[in-house]
Amino acid sequence: MAKNCVTVVEIGSSMLRAVVASRGVNGIFNVKAKAEVEYAGFFEGDFVERTMLEDAVMSLFSQIHSSYKKEIEKIYVGVPAEFSQVMSATEQLHLKFKKVIRQRDIDELCDSVLSKINVDEMEVLSVNPIFYILDDNRKTLNPIGAKTGKLSAEMSIVLAQTSFIQLFNKIFSRAGIAQVEYLSEPLCEAMLILEKEERERTCIVIDVGARSTSVAFVKGEGLSNLASFSIGGSYVTSDLSEACRLSYNDARNLKKQIVLSLKGGPHDFYEVPTIGGKVAQISMNYANEVVCYRIEIIAKAVNECIKRFAKEYVPYYPIYLCGAGISKIKGGKDFFAKCLARNIAYGLPPVPALDKPELAGMIGLLQRALDEND
Repeated sequence: MAKNCVTVVEIGSSMLRAVVASRGVNGIFNVKAKAEVEYAGFFEGDFVERTMLEDAVMSLFSQIHSSYKKEIEKIYVGVPAEFSQVMSATEQLHLKFKKVIRQRDIDELCDSVLSKINVDEMEVLSVNPIFYILDDNRKTLNPIGAKTGKLSAEMSIVLAQTSFIQLFNKIFSRAGIAQVEYLSEPLCEAMLILEKEERERTCIVIDVGARSTSVAFVKGEGLSNLASFSIGGSYVTSDLSEACRLSYNDARNLKKQIVLSLKGGPHDFYEVPTIGGKVAQISMNYANEVVCYRIEIIAKAVNECIKRFAKEYVPYYPIYLCGAGISKIKGGKDFFAKCLARNIAYGLPPVPALDKPELAGMIGLLQRALDEND
């Protein structure tokens, strides 16, 4: 594989995705190959059809190899929030006298944190600073070059379930992949969509996927907390299917028509073509109520996560929405914001033609993989 080219795999809650790409000019990517495979997904931190997972991965790489003929020796794999945990640690570097801080001092601080981490059935993915403190109690994100007699840090440690890594190591080994590096998808996503200045204060990134939602608290270069639960956009589709007596695929087509900002009259309908050439007429207000009901449930769960983990100034935390679960529903973001009683902005990748909230996770992984490769 070309040295400047990386292969990234995203483990979604209903879809596996892979991209082979290199850096292009003006912040774009040169995509050599991409593929996606729908599969049974995961629920509450476990895969629904574990025996079928390997077949799905093999199908994914079969698609990739059909258009990318070079050998893939190493891949980068995103670990979803449901298989992750975030810890924080305070560490201090003991200095004998005032000195100018160098990179080796930062490395020593991180090594000291790593040496103290021992969590059963979890593996460390990353150690990142939330902030550093100098001897004048000044907080900074970049102490290199500063002269100080004391350096301490609040560190974020992201861990992944050992069972998740072992499972995919076996599968990728059978697929002929020699090296696998695991990345935290919530962290990569947050670092992509948030500017450094924004991360000087706590921000919240909510990613609503198909069957899973994550709530990441972001500060500095790390995650201060992370929560997740197994509800997402596919539940909206299931609700429409059941409430409107439609097949799941027809409910998907109905969901694409939903506009939550519209208030219809008694004779306003969504029209859904069904099997056999028939057209089902679904009351606009009824369908919208069904969708709003599920979004309210997701918002209530998100609010519980925020109350549980936020320490201060909760109403003022900026909130960003990623994932396709709500963002692809017309009017979904605004109704979600109303449910949370907060302003919400889309979390958009700063990449031309790829600035969509549903792409933030994959683009974040790709950006981090290219940085690591460089």
